[in-house]
Order: sequence, then structure tokens, then C-alpha cells
Amino acid sequence: MDRDELHSRIRRLLFASPALASAFARGDFRSVFRGRGIDFEALREYGEGDDARLIDWNVSVRFARPFVRTYAEDRSLTLFLLIDVSASMDAGSGELSKRDAAALTASLVAYAAQLRGMPVGALLFAGEPLRYFEPRRGKAHALAIIDAVVAARPADAARGGPDPRGGSDLGGAFESAARLLKRRSLVMTLSDFQAEGWDRPLALLARRHDAIALRVTDRLDLEPPARGAFFAADAEGSGGAWLPFSSRAYRARWAERGREAALDARERCLEARASFLEIDTGDDPVRRLLEFFDARRRP
Repeated sequence: MDRDELHSRIRRLLFASPALASAFARGDFRSVFRGRGIDFEALREYGEGDDARLIDWNVSVRFARPFVRTYAEDRSLTLFLLIDVSASMDAGSGELSKRDAAALTASLVAYAAQLRGMPVGALLFAGEPLRYFEPRRGKAHALAIIDAVVAARPADAARGGPDPRGGSDLGGAFESAARLLKRRSLVMTLSDFQAEGWDRPLALLARRHDAIALRVTDRLDLEPPARGAFFAADAEGSGGAWLPFSSRAYRARWAERGREAALDARERCLEARASFLEIDTGDDPVRRLLEFFDARRRP
């Protein structure tokens, strides 16, 4: 998808951001920050649309009508995005590449966060950190981050030349975030997690911050073409190999490796105490994010 078309799609999806902003603090901030970053403010009578989990039963019994607790949000809480723009993120079997899907998802989260008054920062990375955005408030800042993701592919790579981004130093990105963030933040990583050596840096990051690992996938990860043979080079390495997709046995091995990679990424993230979410290039990112944040707010 070209840059103008992706921008157009981002603008259309941003209409869903108020719903995501509500999910960020539906009832209180526990939907995102696991109960941290909120302070009890007051009691008020229960109204239509209020979360029943916030009912104070002791007060409700005393006054014979339901009352809910309200909370004051800590507006200093920060959303920090770690966005992988390495060469493997350019893969995609349909309308969107993995990097396009990451840009769409990041745009929704960033814009929803700024609607809540949260500062938003980001680090774009590939084989090394490429661009750092200091956390700030405001719609213009959130959209500037997304514009940088959309424009991340270097011109020489787009023309078919060597790609200077190289592979994904995911572990280094986690280490950079740990150094840059001085206060507890919500750190969301958008990557295909095609890297090694990131387990311990993620675990160390998750000790101080609320870490969400968002793995971007594509149908080709599990379903290769059913015919043809192709010579392919590793997008983030050297050399290449023939891919005999006409072989049923080869396609079965390909799918099995894809399933193993997905399971391995999930297990390693959960062991590091990071929340885990997968979004495919064919998914509706609004629906997936709303489901995810709704699940996080349930006890």
C-alpha cells in the first residue's frame, strides 16, 4: 500500500479512537495499567453505562440505591511505542504489509492515548534505533510518530537496492526503552518478533513498566502459496534458498514452523511477564484492540 493510501486508511480508522480511549479507562485505568496509576476520587450514584464492577456495595446497602466509586486518572502516565521497521516487516500477502498493519495499530493506540491526555512517545528501530520521539501530549505529536513509521522505508530499498535497515535488534530496543523511560509507562512493542536474544531485556523492561508485546503476523506465515517454486533471500540476513511450494510436504513443514514460531514468541513474552497480542495484516485492528483491552480489565 502506498503512503497516501495508508494515510487515508489511518484517517478513517481514527474515527474509532474515541471508543479505544473509552476502553483505556472504562470505569477506571485498570483496563490498561492493571490497577496502577489511579486514585480514589469520590462516590456517586450509579448511572446507565457505568461499570457494575465499580459499585461500592457497603455504601449502596446503606442508602438503598447503588453507588459507584470514581477515580482520578494520573495524567502523567505515558504510552511509549516501540515500532519495528526492519526489512521483514515489509512482508505481506495482501493489501497491507506487516509494517502497514503496525502503523495502523500504532496510530489508533497513539491517538486514543492523546484523547485521554496521556503523553505519547516512540522509538522506531531496525538493526539499531532509528528515531526517538520524546513523550509529549497532543494530536499533532501522535500523528507525527505515525507519519515517521509510514515513511520509514529508505528510498534506496524502495528502488530495489540494499536495505540499510538490516535485521531487527529487538533486545536492543527493549534496552533503549528501559534507559529512556524514567517513570512507569505503558510500553507497547509492535514487531514480528523475528529476532533472537530479546527475552531477558523484555523481562527487565517489564519489571518497571507495563509491557505489551504486539506480534504482527501475516497469512503467509502459516499458509504459503500452493504452487510454484521461488528463490528467496532472507530479508534480514544473507544468502537465499529455493522454496518449492508445489510440494505438499514442504508446505506442511512451513506451516509447522510458523505455528512453532508463534507459540515460542507467546511463551517467551509471557515468561517475561509481558502481555501478548497478535494482530494479522488481515485483521480489523479496532476490534482486536477493543477485545484485548476489554480482556485486560476483567479480573
